[in-house]
Amino acid sequence: MSFKPLCKLLLIEDDLPLASLTCQYLRKNQCDVVHIATGAEFDLLANIDEFQIVLCDVMLPDTDGFSLIKRIKQNTTCPVLFLTALDESIDQIQGLELGAVDYIVKPIDPPVLLARINVQLRINKKVLKENNNKIILNNLVLDNQFKKAFFNDELILLTIQEFEVLFILAQNHLIILPREQLFKQVIGREYDGLDRAVDLVISRLRKKFEQLNLSFISIRSIRGKGYLFDCESGLSLK
Repeated sequence: MSFKPLCKLLLIEDDLPLASLTCQYLRKNQCDVVHIATGAEFDLLANIDEFQIVLCDVMLPDTDGFSLIKRIKQNTTCPVLFLTALDESIDQIQGLELGAVDYIVKPIDPPVLLARINVQLRINKKVLKENNNKIILNNLVLDNQFKKAFFNDELILLTIQEFEVLFILAQNHLIILPREQLFKQVIGREYDGLDRAVDLVISRLRKKFEQLNLSFISIRSIRGKGYLFDCESGLSLK
């Protein structure tokens, strides 16, 4: 049976015994963990956008987490959780104001750490990044400006209409979208109850996902209600 990680996680921690124990625990709980110990090592990382969570110590030998988070945020939209012995309120406020989603004071209780990671995965499973032109769902990127879809930086060949349907569904990730609403947005007129244009587009999308082995993506038909789009967390294209 192939291993399907809960998430791919980057741990930035210079306390090597603590890092080792944290990695062991998270790996036992289905996390794919990459460990580095300095800001310089972070700058050497490729494909930082593949990580779904970053755990970052505040006090590092060559920098501090408050400075490093600015570089992290330039390369990824994934949640950053600070791990630190600094327990003053002012430090916690600074960390959160800089963009961290959580601030965990050492000593770390591993089950609590895992629970907090799971909270962020649930929050970010829906949409890790969404603006006027781009949606990122896990490793699926939909660029509305250029009408292109990518998975793990590989182009998924779609027609303009297929892309538009997929983009609208992704905007409503895990929400049932009525057929009438989808039809009006894509076709540009009211749904008459008979036109199957949108259904045919969805059928083609499903076939393409199947051909490309994108089994983590599903467009479900909800009888009498519409369509529901789901992009599962923690799976990767093989």
